[in-house]
Amino acid sequence: MKHKLIIRSLPLTGLILAYVVMWIGGVGHYALIGGPPLDAPWAASVFLLLAGVIVVVTSAKRDLPGLVAAATLGFIAEILGVHYGFIFSPYNYTSVLQPQLLGVPLVMLSAWMVLVAYVRQMLAGLKLSVWLEAVLAAAWMTAIDLVIDPLAANQLGYWRWEQSGAYYGIPLHNFIGWFVVSLLIFCLVRRRWEENVIARYVGLSIVLFFSAIALSYNLWLAGGVGILLALAHFVLSRPVMGNRFVPLAPDSLD
Repeated sequence: MKHKLIIRSLPLTGLILAYVVMWIGGVGHYALIGGPPLDAPWAASVFLLLAGVIVVVTSAKRDLPGLVAAATLGFIAEILGVHYGFIFSPYNYTSVLQPQLLGVPLVMLSAWMVLVAYVRQMLAGLKLSVWLEAVLAAAWMTAIDLVIDPLAANQLGYWRWEQSGAYYGIPLHNFIGWFVVSLLIFCLVRRRWEENVIARYVGLSIVLFFSAIALSYNLWLAGGVGILLALAHFVLSRPVMGNRFVPLAPDSLD
């Protein structure tokens, strides 16, 4: 069992190191140079994909159906949003994130899964009722989008809105849609997941990534929301900070 754990943890360590390098490189490039690496158009997609893979390989087997369901529901909402516009308000993805299926980048599967896993992990320790947890989780997801969307739809150029709104050009309808879709996901994927410390910090790293870039562009409101979310993360994490970290759930080694 010990040798098996070592064999399984070495690839995980490589994935995490690659993710950390890309995180530092991405934030550094935007903060110091003011733009993305011109010779690495694939970087954003690989970064999001790595985040998703890390969450999957560190999750217990029994939690994988929930992760798949969250990713699938989010992706379907994206497809409906792109083609019909009634969920988030009319928008279209650019060619930055590749490859795409039905006009939606496949890495959005990873993005939805990582954020849902993160929020679920953060609220699990509060022992809330299923429905209250779903509402709070949807609100948290919407707050994260307040950080991500101003950059993704503008400086990063992941997608473009057809109609402008008051919040950095983003329609209010988008955030209503995010809340509703997130609430649906958390209501349907109700079984509590096993603790996954890595999923917590991958989610936090996404929030900090966009917060740092937002502040580098003087997007103070978006960056401020990100800082508040990071503070909430550490407040809620305090009871488990002293726990011994186990890289893989026991049943994932079978």
